[in-house]
Amino acid sequence: MLDLIYLSALNTLRNTRRSMITVFSIAVGCAALACFGAFINFTFEGLRETTIRTQLGHMQIYAEGYWENHVANPGSVMIEDVKRLENTLEEIDGVSSVTHRLTFSGIGGVGNATVNMSVIGVDPVREAEFADFEIVVKGRNLLPGDEEVGVIGDQLAIGIGAKIGDWVTVMTTSLDGMINAVDFQVVGIVRTGSTEYDSVFVKVPVALTQQVLETSAVERVIVMLEETDDLEVLRPRIENAIQALPEQFETRQWDELAGFYEAVVALYSGLFKIFSAIVAVVVMFSVANTMTMAVFERMGETGALRAIGANQATMVSMFLYEGLFIGLLGGVFGIALTLAISWGVDAMGGIAMPPPPSMSQGYQAFFLISPAILAKAFVVSIVAALVSSIYPAWVASRANIVEALQKPC
Repeated sequence: MLDLIYLSALNTLRNTRRSMITVFSIAVGCAALACFGAFINFTFEGLRETTIRTQLGHMQIYAEGYWENHVANPGSVMIEDVKRLENTLEEIDGVSSVTHRLTFSGIGGVGNATVNMSVIGVDPVREAEFADFEIVVKGRNLLPGDEEVGVIGDQLAIGIGAKIGDWVTVMTTSLDGMINAVDFQVVGIVRTGSTEYDSVFVKVPVALTQQVLETSAVERVIVMLEETDDLEVLRPRIENAIQALPEQFETRQWDELAGFYEAVVALYSGLFKIFSAIVAVVVMFSVANTMTMAVFERMGETGALRAIGANQATMVSMFLYEGLFIGLLGGVFGIALTLAISWGVDAMGGIAMPPPPSMSQGYQAFFLISPAILAKAFVVSIVAALVSSIYPAWVASRANIVEALQKPC
C-alpha cells in the first residue's frame, strides 16, 4: 500500500508543468470559495452586532403572556417590579448590562408635517452600551438627568423638517385607550444604519413614555452580554434566575426576533452553496482533463503493470491517489493564498462597499476567516479532485493488456 502511495505521489510530478497548472486552478478555486465564505462571515457578524446593539440586545424579557396579549390588552402584560428583575440579572456572570424599555407608536411632527413614529422610552443611565452603534449626526445622545428631550433618526428629521432645539408633538393612545400626547425637544439626530428604522426612530427618557401611556411599568427588559458567543450558555442561567422571582416571565433571544437577519443568512447561505458547486465543477473538469491525459500517455506503462500481476483495483487506486495528491496540493496552496489575500485586505484597510439595501451608509469589508470556512473550501477541493479521477482510473483499469503493451511507455 505504501509503495503504491509513493508511486502515485511521484507520478503526480512526472509532467510538472501540467500538474502545477492543475494545482494552481484548484488553489484559485479553493481561495475564491474560502474568501467568499469569509466575506459572508464578516457580513453576518456585522449585521448581527448592529441588530443586537441598536435594537434587540442579546435577550429580551417580557411578562408572561406578552406575545399573546400585547396587542389586544397591552396593560395586562407589563413588568411592574423592574428594579428587582434588573438587579437579579446584573448578578449573573457574563451579563454586561441590563436596561428596560417602554415603546409606543404614534403620529407626530413639527408644525403641520406629521408622520408615523416609533417612540422608544429608555433609561439614559443604562442606555450607553446600547447606543454604541448609533452615529450622532447632530447634537448629542440622551444623558442621565434628561427629561423632556429626545433624539430622532436622521431620515425622520428630514421627513418632518426637524432641527436641534425644535419641539416635537406625538399623539397616541394610553393603555386604557384614551387619546394622549407628549412633547419633547430634539437634542440629537442619529443614524443607526437602517434607512427604514431611521425614518421612524424616536428615543426619549422612559418617564415620558410612561407619562403618555399612563403607567409606571415597562414593556420589556433587555439584556446585553459581554460576548455574543456566550448566549447559548447564559440563557439557561438567566431563565433559572428569573424563575425564582414572584412574577412570571418569558424570554426571547435576539435571533428569534430578527426576521431580517434570518432572511439575510438564508440568502447568503444559499449563494455560498451555489458558489461551492460551481467551484467543485471547475475543479472536477480541471483534474479530469489532467488525469485523462495522464492515463492515455501512460497506457503502455499501465499494460506492463497489468501484465506483471497488478489487478484492476490496484490500477484504480493508483490513479485515485494521484487525483487525491493533486487535490491536497491545490487545497494547501489555496489555503495559503486565502491567508495572503486576507492579510492584503487588512493591510489596505478593507474593501469599500456601497450601502446594502435599506441601509443608509456603506462600510469597509474584511475577510473574517474561520477554521470552518477553510475546512469547507479544503474539503471541496479534495473531494472534487478525487471524484473527477474516478472515470480516468476506471478507463485505465479496463484497458486491454495486449493493446496497452503496444503503446509506447
